[in-house]
Amino acid sequence: MRVLSGVPQGSVLGALLFLVYINNLDTGLINELLKLADDTKVFGKVTDWSDRENFQEDLNRLVNWADKWKMEFNVKKCKLMHVGRDKVNFIYTMKGNALQETSLVKDLGVVISDDGKTLSQCQYVYNKAISILGMINRTIRYKERGLR
Repeated sequence: MRVLSGVPQGSVLGALLFLVYINNLDTGLINELLKLADDTKVFGKVTDWSDRENFQEDLNRLVNWADKWKMEFNVKKCKLMHVGRDKVNFIYTMKGNALQETSLVKDLGVVISDDGKTLSQCQYVYNKAISILGMINRTIRYKERGLR
């Protein structure tokens, strides 16, 4: 099977070439866009129907860009989070599929919740620490005190 596009994963230039490839992804968007490797986040303030339409149009622009450049978004992995006290819970779609709503997102090891509280982050760090302590307890055997 011949591969007609792409770069080998883990290659020296792979990350740089990918960044060059997606450099114009945010062209024409009204809302903000964050890109980190193959992770993309769109965010903006939505308070009324007009803001909702602008946000949906940005999602449509991203889908059109992906179709044009043969780089698909995995819509099943795309999530939607409404943040804040006065949030308006509109429904958004990509490729005709409604985006799944979530109340927690883990990004670069930080847990962000839709209510802005840190309880979820504290619980995540606590569970991670307990897991590591359990692994240490299971794998390290202590010697008697007098032995070296």
